[in-house]
Amino acid sequence: MENNKIKVHYKNELNTVPMRDFSSLELNLFFSICSKMKNKGVDTVRFDFEELRDLSKYKRTAVDEFSDDLNDVYSKMLNLTYGSYTNSVIERFVLFTGFKIDKNNQYVEISVNPKLEYIINNLSSEFTKFELNTFTKLRSTYAKTMFRMLKQFRSTGIYKVPIEKFREDFDIPETYQMGNIDQRVLKPIKEELSEFYERLEIRKLKQKKRNKITHIEVTFKEKEKPKVPLHNWLED
Repeated sequence: MENNKIKVHYKNELNTVPMRDFSSLELNLFFSICSKMKNKGVDTVRFDFEELRDLSKYKRTAVDEFSDDLNDVYSKMLNLTYGSYTNSVIERFVLFTGFKIDKNNQYVEISVNPKLEYIINNLSSEFTKFELNTFTKLRSTYAKTMFRMLKQFRSTGIYKVPIEKFREDFDIPETYQMGNIDQRVLKPIKEELSEFYERLEIRKLKQKKRNKITHIEVTFKEKEKPKVPLHNWLED
């Protein structure tokens, strides 16, 4: 399949797990892996280095450097934990449990935790889907995260979130004041994502009496893709 047609699919709950400390390059690698793990069940999946470089738009060519970056990605993936909590039991799981990097033969093998394989397998409802090619073109990690969120809420065209949850989901440093968020988070989001939307408005909603920001609200409408003329389709 051509890279510009590859889709990433996963249950919406993955969007609630902050991708703490992931760089833009590491996010590209992570979601490239997710795109190829889809509907593979709990089977171990092998990626050639070249294939993964191509999917993730990875530009560096040194094998050792690529191996180190893959290892860094997996170290951060180990912190992407899912949990269930009751009064007496706490359980936590990681999405990918098997990870083998073979530098000599230039491949990586990955397997999914059986208890969490539903996150990327047999999806029929409440899932996020987006184009990997578009995602890897985005530079800002904040733009990448917002891109995923808007894909989740594409049916309504409205993404509204409490400011505390926004800070958490987007992994915004605690030291950032609202001015920092405007310049370093919201500005790159608007600049990068406007290319893909006919309308993209970001508003900071305030509490009426105290003039305190309580929510971030994004309203959006995706640009329609040009339709392929029927005669072109018949000629292919």
